Amino acid sequence: MKKHLAIASLLFASLLLSACDPQPAETETDTGQASLPTDQPVIADTHTSENSLSWAGVYEGTTPGANSDIHVQMTLGYDKTYSITYQYLDKGDEKFTENGTFRWNEGGNTIILDNTDLPPQYRVGEGFLTQLDMSGEVITGEHAERYVLKQIAVNDSIGDALQTGN
Repeated sequence: MKKHLAIASLLFASLLLSACDPQPAETETDTGQASLPTDQPVIADTHTSENSLSWAGVYEGTTPGANSDIHVQMTLGYDKTYSITYQYLDKGDEKFTENGTFRWNEGGNTIILDNTDLPPQYRVGEGFLTQLDMSGEVITGEHAERYVLKQIAVNDSIGDALQTGN
């Protein structure tokens, strides 16, 4: 009788322990590795530079040019407009300004300037823009860090005055 009571107690205890900490059953993939069941919902990360960062504002920096460094200042508006001013540092005070519209790439992390012969794409980060090459790739090499424009003022909402950043 004691033997049956001990076995029943062990079975009952093991049932209690397995009920307290349910673990999803693992399945084996074609590669032989274990994975979680596919009936679990997959939550996509919908955070992008476009919808998660304070990207509207003024950016500036000095980028390398073929014959002269170029001071660049770009203003981005929530209405998807831009104004960009270039000043070749060896040309004195002469500045070139272009205004236009931009759109976001499908990933929401890069802006594409419309109707321009200027470098048309910039990757948007927290407080900076990275100029991309004409193919939309990150510029690499010795001067790669010089293709970054720092945000110097931010526009937190449509119609608000620009706030100077520190």
